[in-house]
Amino acid sequence: YATRKFDEKKGMEIGMAKGMAKGMEKEKLATARRLLSMGLSDEQVSTATELPLEEIQKLKE
Repeated sequence: YATRKFDEKKGMEIGMAKGMAKGMEKEKLATARRLLSMGLSDEQVSTATELPLEEIQKLKE
């Protein structure tokens, strides 16, 4: 019983961490789009959002 509870708790923690990471990535992409629409360069947006330059260039396609 204790092992199952531990496994359930661990699974929930992993799920929460994955969900938070996905949400943070989504927010970075939204921020990158806004910065691009404001006229910032790809390099500036990449630096500000910590997204790879290639990812910024994909957003412009």
